[in-house]
Amino acid sequence: MRLVVSGGGTGGHIYPGLAVIEFLLDMLPRARILYVGTAEGMEADIVPKRGIEFAPVRSGGIRGKSAIKAVAGAARAALGVKDAFRILKDFRPDVVLGTGGYVSGPVIVAAWASRIPCAIQEQNSVPGKTNLVLAGFVQRIFCAWEKTKAHFHGSSKAIVTGNPVRKSVIEAKRDEGYRRFGLDPGKTTVLLLGGSRGAKTLMEAGLKIAEKAASLGFQMLFITGNAYFDMVIERLGLKPQGGIRNVKTGNLIVQAYVYDIEHALAAADVAVCRAGGMTLAEVTARGIPAVVVPSPNVAGNHQEYNARALQELGACEVLAETQGPGAIAEACLNVLLDREKLERMAAASKAAGRPDAAERIARELIKLARTRRLE
Repeated sequence: MRLVVSGGGTGGHIYPGLAVIEFLLDMLPRARILYVGTAEGMEADIVPKRGIEFAPVRSGGIRGKSAIKAVAGAARAALGVKDAFRILKDFRPDVVLGTGGYVSGPVIVAAWASRIPCAIQEQNSVPGKTNLVLAGFVQRIFCAWEKTKAHFHGSSKAIVTGNPVRKSVIEAKRDEGYRRFGLDPGKTTVLLLGGSRGAKTLMEAGLKIAEKAASLGFQMLFITGNAYFDMVIERLGLKPQGGIRNVKTGNLIVQAYVYDIEHALAAADVAVCRAGGMTLAEVTARGIPAVVVPSPNVAGNHQEYNARALQELGACEVLAETQGPGAIAEACLNVLLDREKLERMAAASKAAGRPDAAERIARELIKLARTRRLE
């Protein structure tokens, strides 16, 4: 079997594809995989490091751009379709999966025109406009949420699978997480995820939570993002050792970034985070209660919809960034100190999680590939 996966621009579009690839190769070790992205995107760095064949195409954005940039983006997308035709002709895939980002559009269109079965995976509760358009070109639509199906007008193509999560996130052991970060297994752990860049409101909330750690007897893994690490440790009166952006003192660990997020999630009892589709998928795959602060700076306000979908299931508390750091910190502490609420939210989070999403998508892609071979 030959599979092309295309998606890029952010980790939220890249890692779902990698999770599906991982499970598919478990099922079909001799399958050949090609990942198609842009040369400028994160995928050009991340994918080859995983030992996966990579091919670049040209592409560009249109939505939310100035008129000049939108025209330039459309022109690059047209060139991307041409690139994709060449790549598909050379690779001869049995099936194509698009996971989002500007790059997946040209690849899906070229696959459709080449009569290759194709599918898209939508990570958010409310689909982006690109996937709504691409829905007409594909045989399967893999949805993260039940309510997402309604946006595709009840199409029989739409299947609710959840967001695909890497095996390492699902299988990480709690005691491994404790050892990795030097945490105390006897204490409740708060995980604050600021993202790769960080978010100032979350940082301010994290500082307020950190102030309570020693007196309330919990521990905290505070991931600041690179932009706010220096500010946070200065406010806490800490100093990094030897230039390493990682400080541990008492009940508090502060890191600029965490590369092995699976171990951080394995150790967490409560998470404070944004509402990206993949962040929430990983949190619920581990059954972690969360205090969620949707980013107001995303297209279509999709993080708000993601957060509310999870809140309806009882798995998280949702606070707007405008409510301020104090309210966010208070919400976290209220969950942390109410054992019954913590356990209730943990059960709801686990029930909301779909750790089998990547495997289900991989199996559906295998079915689609067989329809290509029967033609």
